Amino acid sequence: MDYRRSPRSAICAGINYYPHLMVNQLINSQSSTWNIPLLKQLFESAEVTRITGITIATGYKPDTCGWMFTKTGRYTVKSGYSVLQDFPDEEVPLVFGPDVRRLQAHAWKVKCTTKLQHFLWQIITGCLSVGARLSSRGIRVDPLCVRCGMGDETINHMLFECPPARQAWALSPIPTPPCFPTGALFSNMAHLFWSLPEADDMMIYPWLLWFIWKARNYKVFSNDDHDPREVLESAITEARAWASAQTVLNQSGSFRQTTPRSRYRVNGVKLMGRGRRQNVVQGLVDCAELVKMVAKPEDWPAFEALLEEVEKCKRKFHVFSLTHIPRTKNTKADKLARSARDQPYDVYYVNSIPPVTLPVP
Repeated sequence: MDYRRSPRSAICAGINYYPHLMVNQLINSQSSTWNIPLLKQLFESAEVTRITGITIATGYKPDTCGWMFTKTGRYTVKSGYSVLQDFPDEEVPLVFGPDVRRLQAHAWKVKCTTKLQHFLWQIITGCLSVGARLSSRGIRVDPLCVRCGMGDETINHMLFECPPARQAWALSPIPTPPCFPTGALFSNMAHLFWSLPEADDMMIYPWLLWFIWKARNYKVFSNDDHDPREVLESAITEARAWASAQTVLNQSGSFRQTTPRSRYRVNGVKLMGRGRRQNVVQGLVDCAELVKMVAKPEDWPAFEALLEEVEKCKRKFHVFSLTHIPRTKNTKADKLARSARDQPYDVYYVNSIPPVTLPVP
């Protein structure tokens, strides 16, 4: 099952004469198995195959809410945005005033830290606590800019028009033609997003915006003036440090992108027992997510039924551990798991030769 697809009802074989049929009526409560004859009577053969592939929990459990668009079954803001983009409404709501949705969406694609991406989104959305913004909300503050006193402290004034900010932009490698900066916030952000030359030095602008904002806060809360050259130097230093860190991580393979193939994946687990009564078991698996599932099953509600079976097995041993290993060191178990994937019964394999890591009893 692809967790990116929208959930749907099962396709009935012909006319559905039981509109109020519940899922528990399709399950044999005594054996905790699907009622296959009833499934074949009600649904098409392809649907029966999909339904029987769903693991049934043993014993009675109350219904709980789940989120079908993540692997874990828990909702995340990122998955919510993804669903909205993948399944847009048929009728697009009318937008009054400037449509900044494209700017807001691009803020999350800028190559910088997540904190700065959120900061860019706040700038565009108007979520910064500047003087003019606070005054418009009824808060008794002076709306004038605390750094220059030449006008109301709007977001655009604070970041682009205030003389210390304008000087920081002029000293930066980012070109400042007559059209930038301007008195329009969205025009300035669009210029930074889409009109800069293709060069590494151009990508310092998220950090420069951030340190201009910090310099403003130092003035407001500590009455401390920061020189524009210091602001620019801090932005360049942080931007280069982040870019260097990304290069190191990419070379080490820590951020490799993989294409999700399915929601459920077959993994081979190599189990090794120690002692005469085999009360100590060490599991070796090439799936890092499986190690996380077993360590914290409460974080993976989508696999609750399967993880309950794992917990039952763990309780049979005095010591049970699961360790992640590379796929190249787990080829035999992985091959067995893949060959047993389509079997309707459990498959077991016991190696008669103990691993070299275990003493022969």
